[in-house]
This record gives sequence, structure tokens and C-alpha cells, in this order.
Amino acid sequence: MHISELLDAVIRTIDSAGPFDLVIRIISALTMVFVIVITFNLIQLIMGKLLKNRLSPQRTFMVRKIIKYTGFVMGMLFLFKSMGIDTSALLGAAGVVGIAVGFAAQTTVSSFISGLFLLSEKPFQVGDAIMVDTILGVVLSVDLLSVKIRTFDNLYVRIPNETIFKSNVTTLTRFPIRRLDLAFSVTYQADLEQVRTVLMDIAARNPYVLDNPAPLFRVDQFDRAGVVIIFNVWFDKNYLLETKTSMFMTIKKRFDEEHIELPYQKVDIKVSSREYNEEHK
Repeated sequence: MHISELLDAVIRTIDSAGPFDLVIRIISALTMVFVIVITFNLIQLIMGKLLKNRLSPQRTFMVRKIIKYTGFVMGMLFLFKSMGIDTSALLGAAGVVGIAVGFAAQTTVSSFISGLFLLSEKPFQVGDAIMVDTILGVVLSVDLLSVKIRTFDNLYVRIPNETIFKSNVTTLTRFPIRRLDLAFSVTYQADLEQVRTVLMDIAARNPYVLDNPAPLFRVDQFDRAGVVIIFNVWFDKNYLLETKTSMFMTIKKRFDEEHIELPYQKVDIKVSSREYNEEHK
């Protein structure tokens, strides 16, 4: 069936019915459509409450969307049927339009399919902090076509599911605890055993650092500026900024108290006495 045949069916229905009969049909059909929409909205709310603690937010959202669109389609079909329009023509036209739209919106279809895979795989959930390439933020919603993210500088970012499916995604809050890697250098004159003792004491006194897993002290390498130290501590995933800031502040304070020097860039300038005397003649 073509769209022109559907339009012909609508025109024939209007011509065959009298004005009063047509008005009654329209009012009756719209009333039933309204009832169907309200009913399916109630079903959405009820199913949302029932599935809230049983399914993930993404799957609950998916179920509610399916119910919503099912109600919309049923309402439209009932509207046409009540007006005496052959719905087979409508379905045929919808099939033709669907094929045309499919060719014109391959990216959208790809995002839709990718969204189904994301919902089934569940690499992250609403409320998780994730990183997609260079974009870092909190997941607001996982829809069939895209994922909405609020970045930490309060920007709203929409990422197509197809892009996420093809990218490396890091879920920062998937597990309850995380590791913080603190990297810095000390001078070659520093006593590394003293540095280790001080760092372990700082970690033991920090309220955000966990005892298990235990902190780890590592000498990473010797470079031109000094000895590179890596100090690993574990913390609750909700306290990243607090842990990082408090550790660095305490390290700086304790190193000053213990006379442990952090190297900084130095430039040595040598001037011979002969050149100095010539310049000051």
C-alpha cells in the first residue's frame, strides 16, 4: 500500500459519512484515544514502581518507553478504525515509510541497535561517573539513541550510542573503592627509608585512606631531577577530591618538617673571573 492509497481511504470515509455522523465518530474516537493514553501512562507509573528495585534504571526506562509507544500506536490504530479507515493501508504505508527512513537514517538505526547492546551489557548505570575518550562526567540517562552526561564543570553532553559502542569507556565508579597514584620526586640527597616511613604515617593518619588494601611505596625511576616515587593509596570512590587534596597538602607539610626536599628546576651559570673583570672595567 502507498501513502496515496491511505489518503484516498481517508477521503472516501469522510465523503461517505454525514457531517453529524462524522463529528460523532471523531469525538468518540478521540475520547477512546484519550482513555488509552491515560491507561498506558498509569501502566507506565505502576510498572516503574514495581520494577524500581528489581531492574536497573536503564531497563526500567526501556520498559516504560515500550509501554508508552505501544499505547501511542494502539491509540492511532483505534482512531483510524473508529473512523472506518482500513488500517491495512496505514500499515502498508508505514512499511514503505519505514524502509525509506531506514535508508535515510542509518546512523540513527545503528545508535538504536548499539543502545540495545548497552542496555543488555550494562557497562555503566545512571549515576556512574564515566570517561568516554576525553569526556568525563556523570551519567544522567541511558536512552535508546544516546547517553546523556553531566560533566564535572556542569555541562550537558549528549553522546550517540554508536559512538560509545565504538569507544573505550572507563567506568570510574563501577567498584566501591579506587586507587590513587601519587607521583612525585625527591632529591638524591633524601633518605628513601625516611621518605617511606613518613608517607606510610601520612596514609595511616588520613581519614579517607583505607587500611585494606594497604598503601604501597614504590621507587619508580632515577631521572635528571631526582628519584621518582610512586605512592599508591586506596579510598572510597565517593571521596576522590578529598583524598587527593588532603594527601598532597599533608605530604608538603610533613616534607617541610622532616627537611625532605622536593627537587625543582635549577639553572647553573658559570662565569669565569676573566670575563667578570672585563665586563666591570
